[in-house]
Amino acid sequence: MEENNKDRRTSVLEVGEMDPYGIREVVIEFDNGDEDVFRPRMREEFGSYELQQLAVYIETLSHDVKKDANRLA
Repeated sequence: MEENNKDRRTSVLEVGEMDPYGIREVVIEFDNGDEDVFRPRMREEFGSYELQQLAVYIETLSHDVKKDANRLA
């Protein structure tokens, strides 16, 4: 089943229950309207290594956001 819900919000706890197979696109939308769109280059779907690298990128983004929030507070 393909899910195309732009409004889906997933918490860290829910990710553990998701099936990692069949992911064709990851979109990260920022509060200012910018977005990062990731699609696999070599295949139709992401592989495990690519998903792991996306997780590292998202973790880096979250640390930067927290650091900026603390600096502005």
